Amino acid sequence: MKIADKVSKNRIENQIKTLAQIGATGEGGITRLPYTKDERAAVALVKSYMEEAGLQTFFDQFGNLFGKLEGKSTEAPVVMTGSHVDTVINGGAFDGVIGTLGAIEALRVIRENNIPHVHTLEACVFVSEEPVRFRAGTLGSKAAIGDFTQSDLDRLKDKDNISLAQAIKECGFNPEQLESVRRDPAKIKCFVELHIEQSIILETKKLPIGVVDQIAAPTNFRLTLKGKAGHAGATPMNMRNDAFMAAAEIALEIERIAITIGKEAVGTVGEVKVIPNAINVIPGEVILGIDVRDVTSKRKDEAIAEIEKSINNIAARRNIEAVIEIIQKQEPVKTSPQIVDIISSTCNELGLPWCNITSGAYHDALNMAKITDIGMIFIPSAGGISHAKEEFSSIDDIYQGARVLAEVLVKLAS
Repeated sequence: MKIADKVSKNRIENQIKTLAQIGATGEGGITRLPYTKDERAAVALVKSYMEEAGLQTFFDQFGNLFGKLEGKSTEAPVVMTGSHVDTVINGGAFDGVIGTLGAIEALRVIRENNIPHVHTLEACVFVSEEPVRFRAGTLGSKAAIGDFTQSDLDRLKDKDNISLAQAIKECGFNPEQLESVRRDPAKIKCFVELHIEQSIILETKKLPIGVVDQIAAPTNFRLTLKGKAGHAGATPMNMRNDAFMAAAEIALEIERIAITIGKEAVGTVGEVKVIPNAINVIPGEVILGIDVRDVTSKRKDEAIAEIEKSINNIAARRNIEAVIEIIQKQEPVKTSPQIVDIISSTCNELGLPWCNITSGAYHDALNMAKITDIGMIFIPSAGGISHAKEEFSSIDDIYQGARVLAEVLVKLAS
């Protein structure tokens, strides 16, 4: 019997639609920032889905949710799968969600059909995957691998100056028990994540499945440029220390460097704050949020070094003070060749065409790779759109991804 044939398309579709109602915005998107009422309501709904599936649920002290299906051996390391349910502001209904619900569905049909498995299976919902509220991403999985300190919990703050530690505490968890969140690598066999592609490769190739072989990683930093505010009409052009003009020049340099350093390098200025932000005042201060990514650490580091050099040169020429603060730095990883083989052979068995694919977006799997073998299964994103209300993946594609995931988990847990 193929367990893939027991996966319920209708159940997954209904759960996606129900979950999408939580945090729905007037603009047609979804906003569920971590440790907020809407995000916790979404996690509570997912917890109820886990319990309906017959899983044993528990939270860690960071707010990560887990649903466990016991295996025959209590000594064998667990096979983990899952994703997240937090979103960007006015985001879509599929990013993270299909990996979360696909994991629960897979474990449900394995339990209901009494499929034997030696290893315990765990579906997980990592908190704060999106780098929106605290300007750093994949926080829940970072805590799970022990890549956090108590000072990090106090350092990371949202726009209202609420620290990550305070947000965790307000949701009923204990940030002082951070060490208890760390998972023992010896007790985890592997981690597999189902996700939308967030690009157009699969759609362009008309393929239902992408087997991820490498994941790009970001370095995020905040750049503060301090010039001198002045009257927009009374200050001559040659006497200005305009922080925004320095920022504009730097943004163009980031684009140029990313284009020239290598085809898989990308650089983005995704956040801009102008002070005092008045039409008749020369900006005295500008804060930029910058994201640089690549699939190789060496090339990413080279790009960042060149960006920093350009920042310093532009700031000096324009008599602007520049302060660079690294928010997070992650390293790109390759997925496990063995898990890649299992996913690709499973696709062949199910008659699903596939291709190897690079993930330009980063995911919780990126962190899990530091302590265990990882694999990722991609399904198509319509038009490559993600992190937007227009984000869409068909239920047929989601269903096929869940079928592949279920079969892969059976093989990994056997």
